[in-house]
Amino acid sequence: MSSDAPPEPFFSVLGAVQARRGDAPLPLGSPQQRALLAMLLLRRNDVVDLDEIVDGLWGEELPRTAVGTVRSHVYRLRRTLGPRITTHGQGYLLDSGPGALDLDVFEQLVADARACTAAGRTGEAAELLAGALRLWRGAPLAGLPGPHAAIHRERLSELRLSVLLERIELDLRLGRHARLVPELTRLCAEHPLHGRLRELAGIALARSGRTVRPAGNEHSGRPDRTPPAPPPGTPPRTHPTAQPGPPPAGEAAAPAAPERSVRADGVPARPRPAQLPFSPGDLIGRTEAVRDLLDALTKPRAGSVAVAAVTGTGGVGKSALAVHVAQRLRDRFPDGQLYASLRGTSADPADPDTVLAGFLQALGAEEEAIPDGREERAALFRTTVADRRILLVLDDARDTAQVEALLPGSPACAVLVTGRATLDGLPAVRRVRLEPLAVPGALALLGAVVGPERIAAEPERAAALAERCGGLPLALRLAGARLAARPAWSLSDFVRLLDGHHPAFPALPPFSVFPASAGSQDGITACVRPSYDLLDDEEARLFRLLALTRRGTTDVTGAAALGGLPPARAGQFLERMTGLGLLESPCPGVYRQYPLLRMFGAERSREDDRPDERAAAFTRFLGHLLAVARTVHAAERPGHHVSGLLPPDGRPGGPHSRRRLVDPGDDGALGVAARTLEAVPSAVAVAADLALAVEPLLEGSYLWAQSLDPVRRILRTAQDQGHLRAAGRAGYVLGSALAQLGRLDEADRILDAAEHAALAVRDDAVRTEILNRRAHVCQYRAHWRRADTLHREAVAVGEAYGSTWACRNARASSVSTLLRLSRRDEAAEISRTTLVSAVDAGDHHGEAYALYNLGLTARHLGRTDEAVARHRQSAALSARHGCPTVEAMNLVSETTAQLAGNRLPEAVECGERAVAATRRIGWHAAEVRALRLLGSALAAAGDRKRAGSRPAQAADALVLSCRPRRPLDPPLPALPPGGTP
Repeated sequence: MSSDAPPEPFFSVLGAVQARRGDAPLPLGSPQQRALLAMLLLRRNDVVDLDEIVDGLWGEELPRTAVGTVRSHVYRLRRTLGPRITTHGQGYLLDSGPGALDLDVFEQLVADARACTAAGRTGEAAELLAGALRLWRGAPLAGLPGPHAAIHRERLSELRLSVLLERIELDLRLGRHARLVPELTRLCAEHPLHGRLRELAGIALARSGRTVRPAGNEHSGRPDRTPPAPPPGTPPRTHPTAQPGPPPAGEAAAPAAPERSVRADGVPARPRPAQLPFSPGDLIGRTEAVRDLLDALTKPRAGSVAVAAVTGTGGVGKSALAVHVAQRLRDRFPDGQLYASLRGTSADPADPDTVLAGFLQALGAEEEAIPDGREERAALFRTTVADRRILLVLDDARDTAQVEALLPGSPACAVLVTGRATLDGLPAVRRVRLEPLAVPGALALLGAVVGPERIAAEPERAAALAERCGGLPLALRLAGARLAARPAWSLSDFVRLLDGHHPAFPALPPFSVFPASAGSQDGITACVRPSYDLLDDEEARLFRLLALTRRGTTDVTGAAALGGLPPARAGQFLERMTGLGLLESPCPGVYRQYPLLRMFGAERSREDDRPDERAAAFTRFLGHLLAVARTVHAAERPGHHVSGLLPPDGRPGGPHSRRRLVDPGDDGALGVAARTLEAVPSAVAVAADLALAVEPLLEGSYLWAQSLDPVRRILRTAQDQGHLRAAGRAGYVLGSALAQLGRLDEADRILDAAEHAALAVRDDAVRTEILNRRAHVCQYRAHWRRADTLHREAVAVGEAYGSTWACRNARASSVSTLLRLSRRDEAAEISRTTLVSAVDAGDHHGEAYALYNLGLTARHLGRTDEAVARHRQSAALSARHGCPTVEAMNLVSETTAQLAGNRLPEAVECGERAVAATRRIGWHAAEVRALRLLGSALAAAGDRKRAGSRPAQAADALVLSCRPRRPLDPPLPALPPGGTP
């Protein structure tokens, strides 16, 4: 390396993530971008897979733009760090030399220290460990978001503490007792539950000549009272004078004080109840929740009782979390821990009067001294626990009223409440709403039960099992226990069993996948059934019907349609179910039903609802979806008056739920339509109208692949019934999807049949779109003259029908054809007139497309600056109105324009964004074009190394693109709306 080369950067993770080159700090961008860098650094020159990065940054809250965001972060990090970040398949690797990371330096110093210890050089070892610990600048990975950072923050903190203990033990060997006492006192306050620290503190105190008071006598100066609670935010006194460790060697240990002892005046001391149930040692996937609860219960607000509430659906692990946290806080509450199961989901919930009597007896009150009235018992309870540091765990509360009488009045106490209800009226310092475990946590829990080797042997089946269990810890443990007891079973067999019989919720199962725990009911049913039984008949009916659509979420109007109810009444029912933990409300007016609860509801519906009732619910809900989609279509296709798709008043309606109509993660409207036809085949006309209504969203977001299966089923039903109107509409949508995915022969056949059906029933509004789509197929095949003929025919049919949108769209689509036929002036004129028409009509998609066409035309005319400006204008408009397909088209075309103008840095930057945009929406054919353009730009800029990787990436994308290989280079083809390049 030349002496003039810049020094290698040095990275830090033992504190805030930083990078320096010499004395100069390097800009690392946003916290999320630094979190990605930390993932690469902690893997030490190893490849980190893209899926692992996405999971590590977002966990279960995965945005649709996750992959594109990761690639953008990598691009910006490369601009700072250079080519040391390289791409390997679908992952990334950061090349860092020895000693380039502070964690590596720390671990080397620790290894050297341990070698010195083994050689008997204790002083040198202690100095090396002290030097290693000086590398820490605070909490590791401080301020970084995401589950990966949280996990490694905890791991690294434990690593530091273990090395610190090694250094302290070496200092004790060297006789440095006196100077260790202040440090150990502080550490014991910071880590009150760490027994080894207390032990070392006791040794340091004893050997430095200080008095160590025996356990249990810390209140000797005040025989009837515990010390007052410390000020808010002050750690409880846990230093060694109160909780000493073992005495130094040679000294006799004092006998442990019993839980119920005798005071100096001979009067029996108050008992110290310890009622917490058994807690399993592991609590997987709840690190953040544990941290929040520990913080809330140890740092109360001034003058108030610390109250924390854990809520969530049945089986999500509320009780396990509460008991785990309470066990960790035993030393913080030395005067006792009280526990009561309030049985909030049972038909016979616990009476607060009875619970108070039990608490008072546990605290030493004689039965005859306990008053009869609730208010009197509550007053005596508050008096008894005044100035005493007691932790209460109130498990499975039904509502706030059940809890209020059990709350102490002393700020020295703390309360941890769990319940399925939201407990809105509870004066909680902290509320933790438990969600089901994300896939990594669910797999970890399964592995803890069945063994990690079985998970590793069938990772895909394990993930499927975690999905079937809905991420609920109870279901995961039951499934894991079933598998653990049957080591010969494969996970594949188990998942097939679940899928074949839906045995998670049998009423009287001949064979139950999950072990029985409540009579004939399996464990999950026993968990869910009590909440379900609290619903009245109408509420229970709506709960069952919600499960029929298999949608993850619904809103009030959708639920009202399913149940045939007024929206206000449906809203009341939904809130009631949410209060009982049967639904979740992620945002106002939206409700979510977890997978296992949907299975439970569907099983109950099969038992309790007649087939005609279920069919009527399906039909009502399909009509609701069509009403929402009609509003979308009217907004996306202004001036395109399609029979059956206009809102009732003929005008676009109010706000609409665009994403949930087609979101593949939410089992969108087309899936519901296809399942409705299984129960109600006569609803095919509505289903076909729905497919046509959501087609603009499929085109704008490039979600064609997800539409294939349900639209095929709709088309097949229409053909079976001879319903030509429905066949024409469903055939148009299916043919469009096939064309956009590059399956041109099949698309041509489907579109031809759809055109004949539309012509037979004079459905000209759809026929004009079919003609335009057939022109697109000809464009993809470079049949330019045939495409020109079809475009003109589409315009003529649209004019005869009276659809201004269809005419404008067909003319705009013809621009690329005209450019190929060297009719540039005609193309420019059409681009200008369609822009004016789109702006006048308020057609944002049409406006963006016209601007895109103006950019294409300007480039063909050699006006590069104008082309770039038009493409940027169109891309910005597309992004603003949620049309990522047109945005990606513009980025690809702008890259070509930048290359044509020999603006190589701009071409590289735009090409990177084009690749990211096409990958984000899964448009593989456009990705191929973007990669080839980027490779050309990099090669022209002299970056041969990076340019060389693009052909392989383009080949991979081409394999994914389901379309025949054809020339992609000269010159750039135009991109029709949603079309492939």
